[in-house]
This record gives sequence, structure tokens and C-alpha cells, in this order.
Amino acid sequence: MKKKLIILGIIGMFIGGVLLYNNHIENKYPTSKSSHKKETSTYFSNEKAAYAAQKFVERQLKSPSTAKFPSLNKSKVEKSNNEYKISSYVDSQNGFGAMIRSNYTVKLRKKENGNISLININIK
Repeated sequence: MKKKLIILGIIGMFIGGVLLYNNHIENKYPTSKSSHKKETSTYFSNEKAAYAAQKFVERQLKSPSTAKFPSLNKSKVEKSNNEYKISSYVDSQNGFGAMIRSNYTVKLRKKENGNISLININIK
């Protein structure tokens, strides 16, 4: 029993040492990690634009829980400065319960703070 406690103590000290060392390294070199996080958090991909457009379209549907969108990479995304024009389709139930396909075009603007605003939405 004493041997097990000694072994567990040694293992605990080893793990504690590794954690302290990792914490020391993270504190010593914070700029490389923080700048990387900043770059990735402000990056806005075509897939993110398409996903945001889907969410805006969902809000306009009669039955949003039935919405079936194609995969994000199938959306057509046109970018101009900080504005995005996304075109795609959605299959969803209409007011009578029938599944219909609607084409949509959404215009979005990415603000400097990273938020997305809706400029225009057109669902046919």
C-alpha cells in the first residue's frame, strides 16, 4: 500500500511539473498565440457567409424546422469589399404542408467589429 502511494505521489508531481512548465511557456510567448487567434477570428470565409445567409432565410420561412439546405460549398458566393451576395436554394414546407423549393439571394455586409448585417433578402 505504501509503495502505491509513493508511486502515485511521484506521478502526481510529474504531471504537476508538466502543467507548470506548459503554463510558463504560454505566458512567456503570448504574442504569437494571441495574434494567431486575432487573425482567425476576423477571417470570414465563403462557407461562413453561406451559413449566415441560411440563417437569415430560415427566419423568413413559414416552417423553418422543415428547411433543407444544400451543403454550404454548393452556394454561390460573390464578394465585393466587405459585402457578400449569396445565391442558393432551400426545400421547405409551405403554408399547406407541401415541400417546395425556393431560390434565394441574400446580400450581407461584414462590419469592422466582425458582426454580419443583412442588406437585402429575396426568396422566390
